[in-house]
Amino acid sequence: MIHIKIIFILLNITFALDTLKLKTDYFKDFNLGKLNIEAKDILTLQPLKQFAGDYNYITQSKIDSIVNNAYLYEPSPISNNDTIFIETTKGTIKLQYFTDIAPKHCYNFKKLANSGFYDNTTFHRVIKDFMIQGGDILSRDSKRDNDGTGGPGWKIDQEFNSIQHDRGILSMARGPSPNSAGSQFFICLKDAHWLDGNYTAFGRVIENIHVIDFIADTPTDYIVAKTQCHNTMPPNQKSEEWIELIDPKSRKKLFAKIPDDKNKNEYYSEMMKLLRSDNPSAPVTIKKIRVKDGN
Repeated sequence: MIHIKIIFILLNITFALDTLKLKTDYFKDFNLGKLNIEAKDILTLQPLKQFAGDYNYITQSKIDSIVNNAYLYEPSPISNNDTIFIETTKGTIKLQYFTDIAPKHCYNFKKLANSGFYDNTTFHRVIKDFMIQGGDILSRDSKRDNDGTGGPGWKIDQEFNSIQHDRGILSMARGPSPNSAGSQFFICLKDAHWLDGNYTAFGRVIENIHVIDFIADTPTDYIVAKTQCHNTMPPNQKSEEWIELIDPKSRKKLFAKIPDDKNKNEYYSEMMKLLRSDNPSAPVTIKKIRVKDGN
């Protein structure tokens, strides 16, 4: 356990200074379905105690109450002068709306934000050099494998527009249907023009854009799992004490030694779940989101 904790501490330092970039070709072929808020294609483990940190989970009844409050809440009318503040454990991001081209999305986001719906949710999906995704109320419950599947209980129609998905653009995640956006949103870390015309861009970062990079530097389950793997099996090892894995991003082989307290099948399943997960190993919490009137 101690050596794993040390690895995590080193990761926080190393990845904050990391200048290595993933190949953009991977993201050009990226499955857009993985932005699907209803998809369960990313399997995850229950939070690992050594990485989870302090986090207060809430009950389903509390979640239901938050959703109901959001449904009943009526925000003030939206304005081009409204300002969005996303306060996170990594810093506060300031954004502005595109109310003229995505009024329904702007209103929905203001309704959710100012009702407190987003308070203490997390960025449950972080892909370096692509985007950070948050806004799922289910990230507040004790179940990790449902992160990315929740919403407010209603959907809004698409407002696809001519805004390009450049770095710092705020856009809405959705399901297979174009008219299935709910509460989950993402912010582009890099230009992602293959999303243009398929997802509704409704805002952009105007201050503290470096905060999204701080969030992107957070080690994810995938990254932590990679630290436990080798590209080849070390010499003079017994093959029955190791498992062979396939990196879901690079499609290359990986090898990991089976811990003494795990059997082969159990450890293989756990490692593949981690490798398929872009969920931060320690929560990146959205303390609150508020939209301040500009009228």
